[in-house]
Amino acid sequence: MAHLIRDRTRQLIQWLPNMATRLTLLLTMLSTMLFTSLTAANDEPTAQPHFSKAYIDLDWGQIHRLQAAPSLVTEPTLVCFPPNPFSGNYYRQLMASLALDRTVVALDYPGLGQSDPLTTWRTVGDLAEIMIDAIESARLTDEQHQSIDVCGYHTGAMVAAEVAIRRPDLVRRVILIGVPYFADPAENDAELQNVMQDRPLPTELAALESSWRFTMTDRHPDVVLERAYNNFLESAAAWRARAPVYRALHGYAAADRAVLVTQPALILNPHGGLKTHTRAYAQLIQDVSLVELPHLSYGVFDVAPEQIADIMLEYLDR
Repeated sequence: MAHLIRDRTRQLIQWLPNMATRLTLLLTMLSTMLFTSLTAANDEPTAQPHFSKAYIDLDWGQIHRLQAAPSLVTEPTLVCFPPNPFSGNYYRQLMASLALDRTVVALDYPGLGQSDPLTTWRTVGDLAEIMIDAIESARLTDEQHQSIDVCGYHTGAMVAAEVAIRRPDLVRRVILIGVPYFADPAENDAELQNVMQDRPLPTELAALESSWRFTMTDRHPDVVLERAYNNFLESAAAWRARAPVYRALHGYAAADRAVLVTQPALILNPHGGLKTHTRAYAQLIQDVSLVELPHLSYGVFDVAPEQIADIMLEYLDR
């Protein structure tokens, strides 16, 4: 019996180092597999959001919406209001960079893009009410997120601000970019006097030259030709529908209304033609963060969509 015990003890002593070696090897393999999996996951490109289009039924007609949605939504919906005379498609490049963990929606104004025309509205307030109606009809809030964020560029900035003013219960945060705030009435008249006049449909190709020059000839070199051409087509299609938006902007009491924005607001200031106007408008907002973008001027959503999205998301996720 003693002999048997000595043999078993000798075998156990010989086996223990082998067991330790095997355990070490197993742990090394598991660690390598885990590290490789994490590295591969980090190296994978971010999944692109799914783009879709839909119509929102209102009492008088339909509002068109462009939507970008990620596979998993964890943040409130962001609603974008475009610059006149373009549709929500103006935001498409930016939307692709924003819709990582939130749904991003861009709405077309009545008579612009693919929305039905409506002739009864007159003011920025009227337009804001139509947008609010569309947002609520589309059910862009839910039990988890009972408010939305809003974003507006150029004329869309005033629409976004007015939506926020009218519905502080609906709007959580506000982002405004390139704000057309004309504090001087004379400048306001000079800027908008021509574009806010109703015009008959053109009978000569030369009538479209200014739209062609703005969207095509004078575009930023980083704006691709196809994108610029689509913008031209939208501008040409909005020949009659653009004037009411500019008239509403001309008559909008921007300074009086700006002080009523109670939500936190982020204002991005590209250094184009509205650089000083945007800066002046920012001073009117109660709770504002102003970010200067001196390296950007025009076509900002095509030139630097990822950079702008990073700034916006950092603000929205606070």
